[in-house]
Amino acid sequence: MFHVIRLLIIGILIYLIYKALKWIFWSSGKNQESVEQRHMPVISGEDLVEDPYCHVYVPLSQAYRGYLDGETLYFCSKHCYEQYRLHNTAGKAREAV
Repeated sequence: MFHVIRLLIIGILIYLIYKALKWIFWSSGKNQESVEQRHMPVISGEDLVEDPYCHVYVPLSQAYRGYLDGETLYFCSKHCYEQYRLHNTAGKAREAV
């Protein structure tokens, strides 16, 4: 009978130590993540467009607009627009005003 009680007390102590260690280590990592998430900058929801020539993504407000066969295309720069226009001779291109 004494052995059963002793085994039960040892089991309870091991369980309590396990829970205490888990709470200490798990909660410290969780707090670090929540602190990092609070300091993340808020990103506005501006759309990105892909340059068809160099395949770089640029914000729509900063993209260079070019027109080809009545279709509006967005480029990262005037240079990429001109290169795309030179390599794409299927239609006539004109610059945005």
